[in-house]
Amino acid sequence: MQKKAMTLSDLAKIVGVSESTVSRALNNSSLISEKTRLHIQAKAKEYDFRINTTARSLRLQKSNTIAVVLLIGSQEDQSVSDPFILSILGVIADELTSRGYDMLLGTHRGSGSDWLTHYFDSQRADGVIVFGQGDNEAEFARQLNTSKPVVVWGAPSPTQSYATVGTDCVLGGKLATEHLLQQGCRRIAFVGHMSYEISLRYQGYCLAMTLAGLAPQAAIDAHFTYKGGFEAAQALVAGGKTGFDGIFAASDGIALGMIRAFAEQQLRVPEDIAIVGYDDIPVAAFMQPTLSSIRQDTREGGLQLVDTLFKLINKQSVASTLLETRLLVRDSSRKQP
Repeated sequence: MQKKAMTLSDLAKIVGVSESTVSRALNNSSLISEKTRLHIQAKAKEYDFRINTTARSLRLQKSNTIAVVLLIGSQEDQSVSDPFILSILGVIADELTSRGYDMLLGTHRGSGSDWLTHYFDSQRADGVIVFGQGDNEAEFARQLNTSKPVVVWGAPSPTQSYATVGTDCVLGGKLATEHLLQQGCRRIAFVGHMSYEISLRYQGYCLAMTLAGLAPQAAIDAHFTYKGGFEAAQALVAGGKTGFDGIFAASDGIALGMIRAFAEQQLRVPEDIAIVGYDDIPVAAFMQPTLSSIRQDTREGGLQLVDTLFKLINKQSVASTLLETRLLVRDSSRKQP
């Protein structure tokens, strides 16, 4: 005969505490002293006790799962494997685990369908973290016009009804371009597609160029990948448009792809073309040349996303968070000593 599984009530009787105390201890609640928590967890391990998560979810109407959704938009080559996304996802996953939650990862392409309500109506997630604000800001805002707990990685919008965590993209674009100008560059290109968040980086580029008395160039379109940057640089060379002496790439992936393509054409970075990226992905400091970049702090960003979301889940008021936006100068843009 199969042995009856131990219940929470059984374990509480063995330990000599209430069921709520056992539950809190097993969920690492700060309301329980460390001594009591460790004692209860040791007893649970001794008796091979396992929480019936399905039953608990049905009883509490909670999934103990947070959905993380990447909006791909029209960028067909963009994916979860993007180095910046991977870096911040790791922080989010670790923080959710420490809070006793699982992470459900998904992607959505395009702006159609009510993709957000799917996670809540099916009770698959207690909250949603969204990456990417898509190509259509109005449609994105419509989707997120909800009382459900949602937080977005990205740039704040004047008309938004949702909380965001991210950097000041206009300032980032301005800092990158000002640095190139300080290095003596005068023919500076912006490379990146015109989704909402990236258009703000372009605005920063245009602002710095205008303040310097120079005419901003039209943005050069490129997908947010190494391949996208490589192909954009190849097209510039093939079209005889290599008169630029500086490039502000809207992502590090684009920047690194361009550096590779320029090297194949015997164009030196930074001697011939200085380049600044955006994100400061982990490999940026280890490339040859090392890549100058606008830093987005993935650790602080990931922690802020989770903290903001749990405040929303607990019906607390929240505000959008702007992380520190700063330039890290490395070899790819350092023309002046």
